[in-house]
Amino acid sequence: MDLRSVLVMHTGLYPKMQIQDMVKLVFQNEFGGDHLVGSEQESLRVLLSEHEHIKRAGRRVPEGYLFIDIGNGLCRLDLSVLDDSGISPSTVNRFFVSTSGEVKGSVPGFEEKLDILRDCCSAGEVRFAREELEAFLDSYRAMGYPMVSHSDIYRAEYFPAYRIVKTDYRKYLDVFIEIDRLVKSKNRVTVAIDGNCGAGKSTLADLVAGIYDCNLFHMDDFFLRPEQRTEERLGETGGFVDYERFHEEVIRGIKSGKAFCYRKFDCGRMALGETVDVEPRQLNIIEGSYSMHPSLAENYDLKIFLHIDPERQKRRILDRNGEEKLQKFLFEWIPRENRYFEEMRIREQCHLVFEG
Repeated sequence: MDLRSVLVMHTGLYPKMQIQDMVKLVFQNEFGGDHLVGSEQESLRVLLSEHEHIKRAGRRVPEGYLFIDIGNGLCRLDLSVLDDSGISPSTVNRFFVSTSGEVKGSVPGFEEKLDILRDCCSAGEVRFAREELEAFLDSYRAMGYPMVSHSDIYRAEYFPAYRIVKTDYRKYLDVFIEIDRLVKSKNRVTVAIDGNCGAGKSTLADLVAGIYDCNLFHMDDFFLRPEQRTEERLGETGGFVDYERFHEEVIRGIKSGKAFCYRKFDCGRMALGETVDVEPRQLNIIEGSYSMHPSLAENYDLKIFLHIDPERQKRRILDRNGEEKLQKFLFEWIPRENRYFEEMRIREQCHLVFEG
């Protein structure tokens, strides 16, 4: 959402917002969260204390208010998510810490966004007169634009308790809930992410790896070696990757519970390249097309499928890979993938399915 739409939306959601609450919203849009205290451990301690406080107060959040957009790819995640969802406080805290580490903002950017708030006041899109806002900003600017607290009126009416996080965590919240559930009950958890090319498999894998201490494996490191690219193999459904080597080097390595290594396939040299050393970890993420080949699928505790419609897929690949590679995708790689998905019913066997 653009900031103007965000300001208008919040005016409707929270009619008792004051000017400082509006300025706080603009501040968070530009700079992200402002609750980080010292270290991640201290941040978690504050989060737990705040959540306990709202539980004792019997606070209830209306349906649909768990995630509230604030624009710039960010949202407010209400701490009531900890009540019933099963997600762990440490995961929510990592959402916040990770977001805070990525979103920095700048004073010039903030001032440009304050101009949007000014325009909203002038246009009558929020309930404050432009003169009221200017009076507040004169004093606020003189202080050097510090972090803004919610007004007493806002606190009394809405009892805010949230963290600023990337909207990506909202889209994939069920993934994190399931992983948290699994790591509580199993000594070793293996998650596979399969789906259409361009649907965001690598993006989701990186998002998960940014929250947990885990191992991350890419199926792209297991393309067929030249000697394997026979007519018979290339005609095999799901045979476009070296699933035998992946099973032998990675799946067996994970199951061993010991350190192991594997070699990446180097597409430039068309040969095996660097060796990757792997230390055992409780959580292991495997991403990429063909990761749920029937010879591999039974080894996974959580199976995720990402789908994207053909037109959006085409646009993403064009933006990411260029026109020449797009043709290769359209006439060779995508048809191979689709055949694999359909004949082996990959989507149907997954625990979670996301539409791009």
